[in-house]
Amino acid sequence: MRFGVLGPLLVRDAEGAEVVLRSRHERTLLAVLLVRAGRVAPVERLVEALWPDRVPASHASNLQTYVSRLRDRLSDVSIEHRDGGYLLRVDADQLDLLVFRREVAAARAALAAGDAAGAVDRFRLGLAQWRGRPFADLPALEGIARTWEAERLDAVEDQVDAELTIGESLPEVVSRLHGLVAEHPLRERVHGQLMVALARAGRRAEALSAYQNARDVLVAELGVEPGSRLRDLHRAILRGDDPAPVAPAASRAWAPVCQLPPALPGFAGRDELLDQVAALLTAESGVPVVALSGQPGVGKSALAVVAAHRVRPAFPDGQLYAHLAGASAAPRDPDAVLADLLRSLGTPESAIPRGLPALTAAYRARLADRRVLVVLDDAADPEQVRSLVPGTPGSAVLVTSRWRLSGLIDARHAPVEPLTDAEAGQLLAYVVGADRVAGERVSAGRIAAACGNLPLALRIAGTRLATRPWRLRALADRLDDERRRLTELAAGDQQVRAALALSVRALSARARAAFALLGLVGPASFAAWAVAALLPGDPDPSVIRASLTSLERHQGRPDHAEAEAILDELVEASLVEPVAADGEPRYRMHDLLRIYADELAAADPRARTAARRRLLAAAVARADAAAARLPRTLTWYRPAGAPGGELEPFEWFDGELAFLTAALDVAADEPVSAVALAERLAPYLWARGRWAELRAVQRCARLAAERLGDDRAMARAEFLAAVLSLVCGDLPEAAAGFARSRGLFERLGDPHGVACVLSDEAVLHGLQGRHDDSAHAARRAVEVFRAEADPIAAVLASPALSAALRGLGRLDEALDADRTAVAEARAQGAAELVVARALNSLAVTRLVRGEALLGYQAAAEAVERLRGVGDRYVLLAALRHQASAAAGLGRRREAVRLLEESHDLAVELGDRLWATGLARDLAVSWIGDGRAAAAVPVLKRCLATYDEMNVRSAKAATLDMLARAYDALGDGVAARDARRGAGALSDGIDAGTPALSKIILSLAENVGARG
Repeated sequence: MRFGVLGPLLVRDAEGAEVVLRSRHERTLLAVLLVRAGRVAPVERLVEALWPDRVPASHASNLQTYVSRLRDRLSDVSIEHRDGGYLLRVDADQLDLLVFRREVAAARAALAAGDAAGAVDRFRLGLAQWRGRPFADLPALEGIARTWEAERLDAVEDQVDAELTIGESLPEVVSRLHGLVAEHPLRERVHGQLMVALARAGRRAEALSAYQNARDVLVAELGVEPGSRLRDLHRAILRGDDPAPVAPAASRAWAPVCQLPPALPGFAGRDELLDQVAALLTAESGVPVVALSGQPGVGKSALAVVAAHRVRPAFPDGQLYAHLAGASAAPRDPDAVLADLLRSLGTPESAIPRGLPALTAAYRARLADRRVLVVLDDAADPEQVRSLVPGTPGSAVLVTSRWRLSGLIDARHAPVEPLTDAEAGQLLAYVVGADRVAGERVSAGRIAAACGNLPLALRIAGTRLATRPWRLRALADRLDDERRRLTELAAGDQQVRAALALSVRALSARARAAFALLGLVGPASFAAWAVAALLPGDPDPSVIRASLTSLERHQGRPDHAEAEAILDELVEASLVEPVAADGEPRYRMHDLLRIYADELAAADPRARTAARRRLLAAAVARADAAAARLPRTLTWYRPAGAPGGELEPFEWFDGELAFLTAALDVAADEPVSAVALAERLAPYLWARGRWAELRAVQRCARLAAERLGDDRAMARAEFLAAVLSLVCGDLPEAAAGFARSRGLFERLGDPHGVACVLSDEAVLHGLQGRHDDSAHAARRAVEVFRAEADPIAAVLASPALSAALRGLGRLDEALDADRTAVAEARAQGAAELVVARALNSLAVTRLVRGEALLGYQAAAEAVERLRGVGDRYVLLAALRHQASAAAGLGRRREAVRLLEESHDLAVELGDRLWATGLARDLAVSWIGDGRAAAAVPVLKRCLATYDEMNVRSAKAATLDMLARAYDALGDGVAARDARRGAGALSDGIDAGTPALSKIILSLAENVGARG
C-alpha cells in the first residue's frame, strides 16, 4: 500500500487503486498515525485530534473501534498497540513524506559534494511528491501542515541554490523566484536568491531594485533593516562582482546561546512528566507552548530546567532563559524581557526598537526559522508570556507559573504535583545522606509526610538535618505539631511560609479572606457551597434551611456564584486544586497550604468561630435536604420530605461524606450541630453498609448528646450502637444497648422509638433461640407502628415476626405475615428495598415449607429490585436466599455462584454474622467437589464464631454440616460426635433452621458438574 500526506490524504492499494475512507474520524486517525509513522502515537494525541472541541465520555471505546476499522481496511500494514498508544509501520517507499525527506537529504549531500546537477534532479524527485497543502481536508492537522510547508520551502530554496550554481535556465529560475518573493515577502534568503539570479542574467538594475523592495518590506513589516548577508550581496552587485547566493539558514553564522541554569542537584523522580514535557516540546507542529503550573514549592522551576537540558539536542540554535518574577510584587515588563533577549541574541543596542509591538517583531524575526527553546520561569499571567512566543515553527516555549495560565488557550498545560512517597525519600536521602535515611526510614517517611512531599519543604528539612547532628526522629517529632510546622520549615532565607505568602498576597481581598477560612475545612475535599458558607454575610442558618426545598435552588444564590468566582481565582493561583468528582465540582488544599491558612485565620479568633458556625449550619441544612430525599427503608428514620426531584441524595452524600465526617470533628464546641449532622448521616451510612464510618458518627452523636443532656438524642445513639453490635455479632453488647435505648424511649413516652427497638430486639432474640420472646417483641412492634400511622415501619418489622413464627414451627402464620407485608409494601408504594426485604422473608418461608420454586421466584424478584437501587446489605441476604432456592431445585452451579457473590458482599461490608454463615455454606459445597479436607477447618472456624456469639441454632446446623464432611473423609467417630452435639443443641421446635440447613447440605452431594 502507498500513502500520501503531502496534499489531501490519499491511500492506494498494491494495484494502485484508491482506497476511500469516508469517515472523517478514520481519516484523521490514519493521518496522525502517518505523521508519526514508525513511532508511537500517544492515545492523548489521537483523542485530541479526533475530538478537538469536546471529548466524549466513550472516547476510549470509540478510538478502539476506529483502529479496528482501519486494520480491516488497511490489511497490508500493521497497526500495533503499545506503550500507551498506537504505532503504524510503513516502509520509506510507502509514504510520500518519507520519500520527500530521503530525496531532499540526498540532494543536499550531492550539493555539498559539488554535484549541483545531481542535486537538482534529487530535489525535483523529492518536491514532486507534493500534491498540494498537506491534510487540506483535515483541519485538525493544520499545525503539522504549516511545519511541513516550511520544510518544503527550505527544500525549494536549496534547489534554487543548486540551479544558480549550474547557471542554466535562469529566466525560468527568475520567474519562480518572483512567485516565491510574492508568497513569502519576509524570507531574506528568497530575496537574495532573486537578486543573484537577476544579476547573473545580466539584469543588474532589476537586482538592485529587488534589494530595495526587500528593504522596504522588512522595515515596513518588522521595523528592521536587512541582514548583513543581504546587505553584503547588495554591495557586491553595486561593485559589479559576481554575487554569491545568500546561504541557507543552516549555514548562516549563528552563535547558539545557552542561558539555562544548571539542573538542581539531587533532582528526584518526575520521569513520566519529564517524558510528557519532552514529547510536547518536540512535537512537529507550530510553536509548542508548554505551561507547568503548581503550588508554591512544588518544584516547577527545577522540573523546567531538567526538562530543558534533556531536550537541548532538539534545539541546536540555542536555549534562552528569562525569569519573569511573576510571584513578586513587581513582575517584569515584557518590553524589558524582550530587550534582554534581543541583546543575548547579538542585537546591537542601537538596533533594539522601542515599544512592545516593534520589540516582539524584532525578536520573532531574529528567531525566524531557528530551532530555539525559550524557557520562561515564574510567569505572572498569560499577557506576560504571549509576546515572548517565537513566530515560526521549529522553536518551542516552556513556561512555569504558580498560576495556571488558563488564558494561554493554545498551550499544553501540565500541572506539577507533589512528589510520590518514593521520590520524596530519594530527595531526602540526597540532602541528608542515604545512610542516615536508611537507618531511620520510618522517621524519614514522617518528615516527608509532614512536608506534603513538596520539594522545597523537603530540601529545607533535609538541609536542617544535614547541618545539625539531630536524629531524624527529632525533626519528625517537631514537624508533627502543625502549629510549629511552618516555623520549622525554614533554613536561612529559604522559608516555606514566605513562599506561600507570596501567592496569597497576590490574591484579591475577598479571595484572601476565603483562603484563610478554608483551613477550617480540613484535609477533605469540598464544594463551592462550603466556601459560600465560610464567607461573612451568609444569611441566618434557619433561612438557609427554610429555603432548601432543593439544593439546586440554593446553588443559584448570589453567594454561591461569588464562591465559585473565588474558587476560580484560588485554582488559578494553585492554592486549591480541583479533584475528580462525578457531581458538583470539588476542591482540596495541600496540607501545608491548609496549615498556613489556619495561621492566617488564627489572627482573628472571633471571625474564625463565626465562620465555623456558618459552615456547620450549612452542612446540617444541606445534609437535611439530602436526607429528606432518601427512600424510606428503616424503621428508625422517617424522612421529612418526599423522594424525588433533581437531587440524587445518595450521589450527594457519596461526594460529601469525607467532608461531612470531617465537619463532625470540628463540631466539638457545637453539640447541637453535631447531633443534627450525625443523625442525617446515619441513614445514608446504613443504606451504604459503611459500618466503620457509621460507628464513628454514632460515637460523635452520643458524646454531643451527653454534653447537651438530650435524652432523646441519647436514646437514638444507644439504639444505633446496639444495631451495629448486632451486625458485628456482639450479641451481649447489642442486648445491653437495646435495653438502655428502650428504657430511655419509654421514659420519654415515645412509642415509635420503643417499637424501633422492639423490632431489632426480635432479631436478637431469634439469634439467641428465644423464639417466643422474638415473636412477642416483633408482634408488638408491628402493632405500635400501625397505631402510630407508620405502615412502612410495620412492613419493615414483619420479617422479624415471620422469622420468629418459623422458629416456633408456625409456618402458616409466618406465610400469612409475609404475604401481608409484601401486599402492604406494594400498596404503599414503598421503596424497592422495603419490598425486597418483605420478599426476602417470603422466600425463606417458602423454602422452609418445601416450596423451592416459589421461594426462588420471590428471592429472584428481590435481587432484581435491589440491583437497580444499588443496595448491598439487603442484596447479600436476597442472593443467599436465591442460592438456597437454587440448591433446593438441584441447580448446584447457580447456587454456588450466588453464594460466592453474597459472601464477597458480606466480607466487604464487614457483616460478621452473614459472612460466617456464607463461608460455612460454601464450605459445604466443597464437600460435593471432593474437597472435604479443605471444608473441615472452615467449618470449625465458623463453629467457633457461632459459639462465641452463642447462636445455638447456627451451631447445631454447623455441627450437622461438619458431620457430613467427616462422613466424606471416612471419619465415622468424628461424624458421630458432631451429630450428637447438633442433637443436644436442637430445640425440636424450630422448623426454619433445620429445613434451610437440609437444603444447603444437598450441595455436599457428589453431583459432579450437574447444576
